[in-house]
Amino acid sequence: MTPIDDAIRPEELAALEAALPRKWWSGKRIVTAALIAAAIVAALYGLQWASAPGVLTPAIPYYVEVPAMTVNLRTKGGERRYLKVQVVIEAASREDAAAIKARLPAVIDGFQSYLRALHPQDLGGASGTYRIKEELMVRINRAGPGRASDVLVQELIQQ
Repeated sequence: MTPIDDAIRPEELAALEAALPRKWWSGKRIVTAALIAAAIVAALYGLQWASAPGVLTPAIPYYVEVPAMTVNLRTKGGERRYLKVQVVIEAASREDAAAIKARLPAVIDGFQSYLRALHPQDLGGASGTYRIKEELMVRINRAGPGRASDVLVQELIQQ
């Protein structure tokens, strides 16, 4: 037998392919289904934004003024060092601002206990200011309901 005699004729090949079971999920069908699903998701997402009234604007922050505080710092030796701090608390909503104002004495008490434990070297540089802001945020949010979104330092004087 020669290699040409071993070859399958086109009619036989067609009959063999027809007898094979067909896969319902072929590669083309999977890709087509994925594209259709992506188009539906994009259309729904677009409808969500189109149905929103007006232009999207950022939330208006509400501010709570905290009275200026002067505390003595912990020092070695007995020298007297003072820290004067004035901050404004930024709340995300009117309800949060009202809740913070209602518990302002507890917030100030938390500030005082933290600030009195500081050493003069704790206040050095921008990292010192950042640390103080973060610690004051923790004390605000720990005092009760209502959340602060930021603490804005108005005055930070070490004497």
